[in-house]
Amino acid sequence: MRFEQLVENRILEAIEEGVFEGLPGEGAPLALRDADRLAGDLWLAHHVLGNAGALPEWLELARAIEGDRGLLAAIETEHEALVERARSTGEWRRLAPLIAERRREFATAARALRAKQERYNMEAPSIRNERPAIWVEERLRILDAHVREARGAAAG
Repeated sequence: MRFEQLVENRILEAIEEGVFEGLPGEGAPLALRDADRLAGDLWLAHHVLGNAGALPEWLELARAIEGDRGLLAAIETEHEALVERARSTGEWRRLAPLIAERRREFATAARALRAKQERYNMEAPSIRNERPAIWVEERLRILDAHVREARGAAAG
């Protein structure tokens, strides 16, 4: 007899004996969380971890990625504000080092985010859970183009 059949027979015997009667949630469907659904065949393990207040490493990594994306957006906003200030005041010489520093911070944070995104995509239980990673060099080109456009507008 296969193991699965043995387990199924034991469950049916327990049902006939009334072992499961009167238990909390009797007759109700399982309350599955989104993380349980994302986990595929590992849903039970993730459900137990969730009940214990823990998350699988790949979901913890997803949280960290969201935090890093917020940090990256804040750095980008600071960079844009400095560029706009330099454009409107003409203080390029004074603000250029600050603009360059924000760009370096952005590049460092973006590369760290990319590494986490790649790790997440490797650890996620299904291809459906993967997320597109940031294109670091393209985002840096956009920052640089913003500076060039602002300098051109200030000169013209």
